[in-house]
Amino acid sequence: MENKLVIVESPAKARTIGKMLGNGYTIKASMGHVRDLPTKSFGVDLEHDFMPQYEESRERLKNLSELKSAAKKAGEIYLAPDPDREGEAIAWHLREILKACNRKVPFKRVTFHEITRSAISRAFQSPAELDMDKVDAQQARRVLDRIVGYMVSPLLWGRIEKGVSAGRVQSVALRLVCERERIIKDFIPEEYWNFLAKFTSGASGMFHAKLFKINGGKVEIHNKTEADAALAAVRGAGGWRVDSIETVPRKKYAAPPFITSTLQQAASSALGFSANSTMRIAQELYEGVDVGTGGPLGLITYMRTDSVTVSAEAQQAARAFISAHYGPEYLPEKPPVYRSKASAQGAHEAIRPTDVTLTPDKVKEFLDERQYKLYTLVWRRFTASQTAPAEQMRTTVDVAAQAPDSRTYTFRSIATVTTFPGYLKVYDIREEGSDEEDEDTRDAEALKALRKADPCMLKDLLTEQKFTEPPPRFSEATLIKELESNGVGRPSTYATIVNTIQERKYVLKEKGKLIPTDLGFRINDYLVDRLPELFQVGFTAKMEDELDQVEEGKVQWTSMMHTFYGKFEKWLREAKAQGAPASSKVNALLCLMNDFNGWNPPEKGEKRVYDDKKFFHSICRNFNDGKALSAPQWEALLRLAVKYRDRLPGLPECAAENAFDEELRSTIEEQKQRQTLAKERRQRKEEAAAEAPAQENVSDVFDAMKAIAWKEPDKSSRRFFDDKKFFESLRKQSEQGRPLSEKQLAALGKLAERYKEQLPTFDHIVSVLNLPPADPAEETAASASMTETDELLRKMKNITAWEEPKKVRGRIYDDKVFFESLAKQRAAGKILSDKQLAALKKTAAKYSIS
Repeated sequence: MENKLVIVESPAKARTIGKMLGNGYTIKASMGHVRDLPTKSFGVDLEHDFMPQYEESRERLKNLSELKSAAKKAGEIYLAPDPDREGEAIAWHLREILKACNRKVPFKRVTFHEITRSAISRAFQSPAELDMDKVDAQQARRVLDRIVGYMVSPLLWGRIEKGVSAGRVQSVALRLVCERERIIKDFIPEEYWNFLAKFTSGASGMFHAKLFKINGGKVEIHNKTEADAALAAVRGAGGWRVDSIETVPRKKYAAPPFITSTLQQAASSALGFSANSTMRIAQELYEGVDVGTGGPLGLITYMRTDSVTVSAEAQQAARAFISAHYGPEYLPEKPPVYRSKASAQGAHEAIRPTDVTLTPDKVKEFLDERQYKLYTLVWRRFTASQTAPAEQMRTTVDVAAQAPDSRTYTFRSIATVTTFPGYLKVYDIREEGSDEEDEDTRDAEALKALRKADPCMLKDLLTEQKFTEPPPRFSEATLIKELESNGVGRPSTYATIVNTIQERKYVLKEKGKLIPTDLGFRINDYLVDRLPELFQVGFTAKMEDELDQVEEGKVQWTSMMHTFYGKFEKWLREAKAQGAPASSKVNALLCLMNDFNGWNPPEKGEKRVYDDKKFFHSICRNFNDGKALSAPQWEALLRLAVKYRDRLPGLPECAAENAFDEELRSTIEEQKQRQTLAKERRQRKEEAAAEAPAQENVSDVFDAMKAIAWKEPDKSSRRFFDDKKFFESLRKQSEQGRPLSEKQLAALGKLAERYKEQLPTFDHIVSVLNLPPADPAEETAASASMTETDELLRKMKNITAWEEPKKVRGRIYDDKVFFESLAKQRAAGKILSDKQLAALKKTAAKYSIS
């Protein structure tokens, strides 16, 4: 039987699908994207239809090598990444790379929205071709983001600070947060007063009411004087009667099942999860969990979706479950139909449990706490969405009387009572930003007994001073809701957008609310001022719509890019020109400095050489070639003139005659501030040097260690250490005359100890760095321990039948993964701790190895 190679994104997904497909299939994980635009260059050919110049991911080279080897042996290759743009692009990149390894092998695309046996079986029975429209849409989005980030960010470096960045969508999210914060800061509270009364009427009992109208119009009481006057009038009124009474039945319908944005919002408000955490946990539930059914099973459908569609099969299963567990009265007559937005991906489903009979209680023991909470939320929301609406009775009573001031005061009392819980029996979770009214039942019995014109008695009256409030700050949930309602971003990007502006310190999260930092404000203000059209919410939403049209095959992605770039290039040119000096100013200052010959010699900084003369002549050359100076170049030229102002007679007069005297004065002040800061830095450096340990003969250590053959860093973990890079940074610091701290010297000693077999002069290094002498007994014990460890690892390499991973109290124990991590650690020259060695021995004993 020919081998069938299946490629998915993650090992978890590979394990789940592998159990379902069985023999004849080899399942491999790509570990995400395998090709992307280069990290150190632009990577887009603007001259040739914006063609991306992809390179294979360096972090995935080992994995790619395994995929290529597997592809050579394959009779068929099934590309099974996720069923969205990103997944389609990953599948295409895999095909482009692997077809060179095996030109005869056919590639097939399989997609599924849930990882269950039936869904996997259907997908592999009906494989399809790659959807190149989806690939083009992802390619267009990637190129758009690269152009904006690569070309706009340098503008920020000159004005804000090095390293900050602009993003096509992230900067719009930042704009929303900054604009909301300014509304809050500029908000002027307005005083108003509430009047809260208690009435009785005959045997009906007491009920509460709030002043609703004065003379049939809106209540407008804005200060204590008006409040006191109204209070006296109400207390002086007599003849209170029920002016109107109305009882209205109403139905309260469940919300649709979750889509990505609503799941993130609900998980934030109900569970306190960040958008990123929600997506990570949802991914785990989608990719498969072992719930005691004979192998891992995907518990929810695909979690990146903007469609509220539910398959007929899932609806029928839900109806059968609801009828059996809650009763037939909880079933609506027909399965409910929810409408998705026009831009929603029709082939996708809402986020729902793959098997509604797997209730949260049934799977609780197999999930960790966070998985259980999120699964419960998804299960309840979906089940509720297929349940009958709640039925309620809402009673509204108005009580009125004429007061001594000749005005009629009307108080209103409302009570809402649920007569049939319907979907509320399953899902009664109030979500942040919801406009649902609270159910108020406290006065229900009293209001039920009232009739029109019944006399009432005012028993108590309270006034409450209040002030209007600004809109609340965004939380992650409400920002995602705002992005979605404005058409900005898509299901696959919401969490990334919200996370990015926090990671880059443009926004902080305090008590769950997003607050822009000073850096965030400065970046936003600059971008909105210089590139208002590009970072306009409406324009960004329009670009999202155009990407959708590319995906639908209605627009060529290159055509869309040409249209965008024509506008972008103009906006960027105008942004760079803003603040640029008049050519007359530039000409005057260049003429004044042209004959100057007292330039300082070039100065060597930490990363570059600063040559004033060379810089000045480059400015002259550009200006003479007809190139206008940008604002940053003009500022740099002014700083240069100020630096040499004592040797430039006539500078103040030239500035005054050409109207840049104010700019000159400002630059002089800035220079004084920089000199003060530089002086303070020098003092701190000198103080640090005085406190630093002795550095005699440290150069001998660096000379001895130059020849070391450094081990390659292990990049398989999220955090890795590069010994060579660390050593070079310490050597550079020492050569620049900056003393090493006590901790740095200790770290250098540990590094030398790790490579002591390659250091003939190690004893001299020990004396220079004042390292503690080695204990012969400890060295012997460590050597014996390493020998024992290496022997155990060597024997365990031959294990072919590893036990299945086990989940205990939410934690997965995987013998094979544990063995591989320790083997990798020893291969990197690291010594196992006593605990690790004990655990290794215990694992080896399970397989009869000692």
